[in-house]
Amino acid sequence: MGRAVLASLAGWVDAEAVVRYVLSKQGSDGGYLSFQFMDMFESSAEDTYYAVSTLLALGVEPPRAGDTVEFLRGLQREDGAYSSVEVAFYALRALKLLGSAPRDREGAAAFLRSALSLAGARRGEDVLPDERPLIDESGVLRSKDATYLITSADVLPTPVVVSMAVLGLEALDGVTGEVEEEAFRALMEHYGGANGSGGTSLSLDTVYWTLEALAALGREPPVDLREELSKLVLACENPDGGFSATPHSRTAFVENLFFGLRAMRHLGLRPRYARSHALYVRGLQNANGGFRRSRELGVSSLEYTFYAVSALQELSGYL
Repeated sequence: MGRAVLASLAGWVDAEAVVRYVLSKQGSDGGYLSFQFMDMFESSAEDTYYAVSTLLALGVEPPRAGDTVEFLRGLQREDGAYSSVEVAFYALRALKLLGSAPRDREGAAAFLRSALSLAGARRGEDVLPDERPLIDESGVLRSKDATYLITSADVLPTPVVVSMAVLGLEALDGVTGEVEEEAFRALMEHYGGANGSGGTSLSLDTVYWTLEALAALGREPPVDLREELSKLVLACENPDGGFSATPHSRTAFVENLFFGLRAMRHLGLRPRYARSHALYVRGLQNANGGFRRSRELGVSSLEYTFYAVSALQELSGYL
């Protein structure tokens, strides 16, 4: 573990315990999964990305990286596509972190360009970037990973789909030309047209994904949209630590802290309650080293652990 990382986190959380928790979630295939039931283990692209990212952030080289790479490559279909834009996003980003690439780069890029076109065509509606039925032939709701079954399926807002497609393409060969314009246009349509304002209600997660996509495109939000996004982010910051999903909600989930801090960085804002945020994160660490979602919800996961560690990284310059 890097000494600089340890020094920056030591005063707030048990970094060694975080590493032990993440490593405990690696499966025989090299991938990772937060929740394991009845000795059954099917790794998830999402959890694998969270685990690899967290380990690297803590200065730890992911073990059995070759196996992890092969697991991630195996998520790509023979025709180069993926089961969903989410799986493509998490797999490609994790592969890039590991210094690797998918089996079929052009197939992956074509799939993401198609998802981007679909998102733009919906003009602000929520989209599910997956052509398969939500419910399989046995009547069970499909998971977004298509590697295990869950009790609900996600319908993604346009900015999330656009951002995942853009960031996935960035992990390949970047986004230029017509694809860049298409992505920017899809984002602006979601927010009401060319000036990008007044088209939809705002929430912190869509603000985060929008700004991540714009940054990857090398584009700035229009002035009126920038002001609107800044106003929302500031209104969501809680003096007692954490961010709310909207200005009218007081529920502080750890993902919203990460979304808010990242959005502030993109918007050139400073967190006003940095110490409260760090204390909030400290209070989320469980005995097993992982982090839970909120003060009230107690189960650790790789996702919440990623958000907690990443939030502390964002806060490091303000503490």
